[in-house]
Amino acid sequence: MLNIVYAEKITSKQEHQLTIDVLKETFKEAIVLHSKLLSNHKKIAYFFIDPLLNSFEAANQFYFEIFDCEEIDKLNTYKSGASPIQALSDAKEIIKTGLYDAVFIFGFDPLLTNKKMYGKDEITKAMSIFDTHSIMQCYNQIAHLVCQELGVTKTEFRSYCDELYKNYLKTYQKLSDTIVPFERGRQLEENQADLFMLTDCANPNIDFSGGVIVASEDTTQFLETAKTERIRVSGVKYVSVKGSPEQIDSIVGENKSMFPHLRKAFVEAQSQAAIHVAKEYRNKNLYLEAYTCYPPIPIAFLLATGMIDTIDDLSDFLSRYEITITGGMNFARAPWNNPALNALIDMYQKLRQCDGSYGLVHGNGGIGEIQGIAILEKTKNENS
Repeated sequence: MLNIVYAEKITSKQEHQLTIDVLKETFKEAIVLHSKLLSNHKKIAYFFIDPLLNSFEAANQFYFEIFDCEEIDKLNTYKSGASPIQALSDAKEIIKTGLYDAVFIFGFDPLLTNKKMYGKDEITKAMSIFDTHSIMQCYNQIAHLVCQELGVTKTEFRSYCDELYKNYLKTYQKLSDTIVPFERGRQLEENQADLFMLTDCANPNIDFSGGVIVASEDTTQFLETAKTERIRVSGVKYVSVKGSPEQIDSIVGENKSMFPHLRKAFVEAQSQAAIHVAKEYRNKNLYLEAYTCYPPIPIAFLLATGMIDTIDDLSDFLSRYEITITGGMNFARAPWNNPALNALIDMYQKLRQCDGSYGLVHGNGGIGEIQGIAILEKTKNENS
């Protein structure tokens, strides 16, 4: 059994604010837990979500400087938008086998600071994966193929994009208790993305750091986390396929099986959790955090998970249900590889504060070739 025993984050809209001292203060509870685990000879693995720039040695620097590590036995780094789900899945495996008692999964990406230091061109260059296609072009191709498979016109697809954004906006306004104008931004045809507008793609210019600590049941008891409500990782799975501009057909799949690798990850995570996700969701006992960068992804998520049966159900569904707890990636403000980590942290807090029993977090990596699902569950200590 795997439990989340800690989750925290910090963001800054001003560069050079997330100093070592600030991060140590933010994660002071995690530092205390770290010392307690080490002093009692618990085995710890360290996982790290790489930043966009300067990833070499970033993990070592973070753990040695923030947690004052003297020695690291196991260090894994991850480099995609699905990375936090992959890290959670890997943590579950090594804890299940008894190799480790706890795993620290942290990320630190000073994207705004780096943009100011190195310039926009350097950031754009670092975001490039392929020589022949930009990521945006690839997702635009994916959108066209989704339209083709589902029998959707360009006009209908753009309408769905508007409705998705309205869904995110509604959640964010409720969460922040503010009124935000409905502004979709310019069309991105100049970026060879004729189906997207500015708010359809998300890479917030902020500095971000956050992390979760997961532990075995025995270690959770040792840390006395069971004296309060705790959050269990009841299901987690990621699946990847080949990802390149030439492989987009296999990423998207067909009308009756959109994004089959996403469907596979979902079915396995749902089976592990031993629940019916759609039923729990409609009964308001489960919260969703869909990955919202580029509209084909949340559309594929809703189809692959059975939240909607056909694309014709999308508009009604979006008018009735919220598909994020944060307002999506533009409003939730976590850069590059960290949105799913940000979502896990927010879902952990949501489950501790609200009535629902479950939370589902979706991760998407590369140009959609990596898909991950994590299902969290609120549990009560029987002795509390």
